[in-house]
Amino acid sequence: MNIDDFNENTEYEDTTEALLEKYDTRRASKPEDVIAMQAVLCILLALLLIGANFFYPDTAEALYSKLCSLTSDTADIIPNPIDLIILYCDKL
Repeated sequence: MNIDDFNENTEYEDTTEALLEKYDTRRASKPEDVIAMQAVLCILLALLLIGANFFYPDTAEALYSKLCSLTSDTADIIPNPIDLIILYCDKL
């Protein structure tokens, strides 16, 4: 490797275009990672419930009913702290 080649590569890596290109490639892959993680978690949860139903049917039924109640409830599982502050201020 020649020193001139090294300088050219270093100069390109330090340019704004190279940094933007690096940032765009990192940013573009994020939504697919989230979707893939959610899919894997759903598959693992389904396999867990199937396995639990085979070995412990009563426990699996209770877990499934709890999961159904959580997904059908329209209220937030974790309340928004800003809404809680607004509600507290309204009571004052």
